Amino acid sequence: MGEIEEVQEQMKANMEALKDQMASMMETMLSIKRMMESNVAAVAATSAATEANLTHPFTINQANQPIPDMVGEGG
Repeated sequence: MGEIEEVQEQMKANMEALKDQMASMMETMLSIKRMMESNVAAVAATSAATEANLTHPFTINQANQPIPDMVGEGG
């Protein structure tokens, strides 16, 4: 095999290795994207739950209780 053919074979091998690396990187990026989407969904669910707790009737009732007038009740 001549020198040119050897260089061509090495280039083919390098290209195949590069393709494999790119495919692996794409899989990693897709995994990261899925994790980020999952985290966004979890944050949204937590936010909705927190908002729901803030409007719970018990919380509203506690917040709207009148403050007793203590002025002049000394003795």
